[in-house]
Formats: sequence, structure tokens, C-alpha cells
Amino acid sequence: MMKYLYSLALLGFSFAPWVHAEGELPNFELGLGGGIAKTEPAFNIDLTVNIPISKRWSSQINLDSDYIFNDTNYEDYSMSEFNAIGFYRHDNWRAGAGMGLLEKKSRDDSFPTERVGIARFLASYYWQDITLDWQYANYNDDFDRAVSMELGALWYLDDIRKVALYAEDQVRGTGWRLEAFIQPEKRRNQLAYGAILRNGKGDSYPYVGFEMRYYFDRTMPIKQRDRLYH
Repeated sequence: MMKYLYSLALLGFSFAPWVHAEGELPNFELGLGGGIAKTEPAFNIDLTVNIPISKRWSSQINLDSDYIFNDTNYEDYSMSEFNAIGFYRHDNWRAGAGMGLLEKKSRDDSFPTERVGIARFLASYYWQDITLDWQYANYNDDFDRAVSMELGALWYLDDIRKVALYAEDQVRGTGWRLEAFIQPEKRRNQLAYGAILRNGKGDSYPYVGFEMRYYFDRTMPIKQRDRLYH
């Protein structure tokens, strides 16, 4: 994982000379979460670098790592995904595409490490306080917990709260995800935390968990942040 973190930071800093205005500087996000998938403890660490390029174009580099313990088939293992994505943004929508790498690794080498390339496609439409969101990734069938497609709606109740409902398609099942986040003003809108519920047919359902996200940038409402960088 450390080599991916190093690459992520290096790529983020390498883009810094391209941007010059205060509002266009790269910014970093760190997410930490944990919960129970079926009866198995699961944790995640997510690191994202958002790199605005111009008013319409932006890029994103992210590393998402999930850790699963006491799995009935694989014991303790991790799934890490490294992506580089480019976006075109309009006033009411955005579209993006990118490529990455997915790795499945055993903690005690009980099975060989597996890696597969990924192509990602994303699109969102904004209508007042509602965002319609779609994402697709061409995962290999062997990666049983990976979500290959999701379609959902996000509702921003106000400047600091949002709820979202997604339909998810995994390579070995389908389900839904409900999440709710709050980004308190007393933390200068740089800390968000919330709960995630998932259910359906598949190896990672049901799931109950919590997540915290910290944004290394300036004060910004949660809706503005999502639509500028996600």
C-alpha cells in the first residue's frame, strides 16, 4: 500500500505547477471507515487528490483500500484500487473516465496476489438540491466484492447534510446502499462523518458501517465540494 500512497502524493505534487489561482490548487481528502460485512469486520482507508486544471477540466487520483478479516474463503485480505480519472464539467453535469489497477492480496500469503486493470466511466447530473450519479467499472469476475456499476440519487438537505441511495451491481450479486453524511460548520466544513447501510445478494451484504472524511483545503459546503471535485 505504501508504494501506492507514495505514487499518489508524487502525482498530486507534480501537477501543482500547472495551477496558479487559489481556487484551482490541488486538494487532498482522507477517508477512514469501518463496519461489519455479514459477520466479518471490514475497514477502509481512502486517499484522494483532486486536481483542477481549468474551469471545465479537472482530474482526480485516488487510492481506496479495503481490509476484510476472518473471511470464510480467504481469511484476512485486502483489496486496493488505484485510479487516475479525468473530468469535463458543465454547469449542470459532469462526465469522466479513467484507468486504474485493482489488487487483491492475502495477509498471510494463503493465496497468490491478484491484479487486474480497470477502465472507469462516470457521469452526474445536477438539479437544484438533487444529484443523479452513475459509475461503471469493468472489474474481473474473480473480484467478488467489487462493485461494477452503481446508480444513485443524492439529496442535499442543507449546506452541511446529505443523504444518498444507490443501486449497486457486483460481479456476484446486486444490492443497494444508503448513506448519510454531515459536515459541521464548527469544523470549518473540513470534516464530514456519517453512516453507511448496504443490503442485497452478494458476498459483502449486508453491511453496517461508519466513515469519517477529512478535507485538506478551505471552508466549503458539502454540495459545492461534491460538485466541484466528485
